[in-house]
Amino acid sequence: MKKQKKRTGECHDCNEAKELIARYVGGEEDEELAREVLLHAQTCTECATLLRSLKRLVHYCNLEPACDMPTTVRRELWVSIRREIHTSHRK
Repeated sequence: MKKQKKRTGECHDCNEAKELIARYVGGEEDEELAREVLLHAQTCTECATLLRSLKRLVHYCNLEPACDMPTTVRRELWVSIRREIHTSHRK
């Protein structure tokens, strides 16, 4: 992704960034992925807001230790989150 000027709203890299944000927050361990997500979030307020919101959601979900989510349910949750991210981008 190319570095963008700070601005509100979306930039042309938001589609790619939103997918990367979902993977990053979903726990994918990859230094390059983390670097790209954090760099983009510094330059795009919409993606920065999305990143903060998803990180907060994961944090609150992790606070409930008795809630062991089956792998299939966790996978479907992330599929739904990614779908919602792409749907909200088109609006």
